[in-house]
Amino acid sequence: MNISKETIKKIEDLGYYVWGRTGLRCTDDGLSYKDAEYLVVVINDDIREFKTPKVKEVTLEWVLDRLNKESAYKNLREYLVKVFGYSIGIYPASYGVGIDNMFGRYKTDAEKVSEKLKELGLKFRNEFSDAAWIYRFVISRDKDNMIILP
Repeated sequence: MNISKETIKKIEDLGYYVWGRTGLRCTDDGLSYKDAEYLVVVINDDIREFKTPKVKEVTLEWVLDRLNKESAYKNLREYLVKVFGYSIGIYPASYGVGIDNMFGRYKTDAEKVSEKLKELGLKFRNEFSDAAWIYRFVISRDKDNMIILP
């Protein structure tokens, strides 16, 4: 990865512990940041790991952007757990809500989820997973949706 010592210091100055890793090797064990593929950031006891670009420089802004996006995904999932709970057929995920389509019986559950998301005022789009086993409600990360979410 392309990250400067100054950027690492800025991240650490914010109170984070940071290192790079590739496979089982990490910068604490002698791996250079240049050879690292992932940036690991520890916030209190919460460990976050990000695949880094090969050429583009990893800046403080890049790291903070990834941390903010991941927090938004986590908050979305936690919010949707409160709204939908868990069941075999319907489950909250980091992208929104998934509905099991193993036997092609997703339509009734999809109507319920769609009505609830519309009632909440959340924008979303639908798609099937690659194997079409899951029908997804992918909730938009736009500004209006983020205002609705607690």
